[in-house]
Amino acid sequence: MSVSRVKQRQAEGKINQAAQVAQALTKPVGGWIATLQETIGMSAPALAGRLGVSRNSVYSSIQNEQAGTISLNQLDKMAEAMGGKLVYAIIPRAGPVEEIVMTQARKKAKRIIQRTRAHMALEEQTEGLRSQEEMIEELASELVRKRPKDFWK
Repeated sequence: MSVSRVKQRQAEGKINQAAQVAQALTKPVGGWIATLQETIGMSAPALAGRLGVSRNSVYSSIQNEQAGTISLNQLDKMAEAMGGKLVYAIIPRAGPVEEIVMTQARKKAKRIIQRTRAHMALEEQTEGLRSQEEMIEELASELVRKRPKDFWK
């Protein structure tokens, strides 16, 4: 196995692990800043003092988080000021990473097989071919294994 494939497998493991952890996490209604602030009993003026900003700036950050417009940098500063740590990840919507890859491989394989079958039909060479689904699965597995440069096209 190549070094890049080993790295890819390690990254898949990390992402799949993060996805499992994330299943248990849902963003609190008021957002993470307000939730941690309330949980540790830190007032907005105290948080503002630690950050060296105004109390209104703290309220603004809370509103920005709720609106989804806060930057990761700002969220990290808020977390640090409360003795917390920002953790983020990009994970698959559903299922493991391998499912994203296999879905793409099937799409690509289907395009290739359909194009090939169309050419063969024009030349009247389709008799005796396996089913399209079997051919797609076989080619998809090969594409996943090799992952050519145009894999995501």
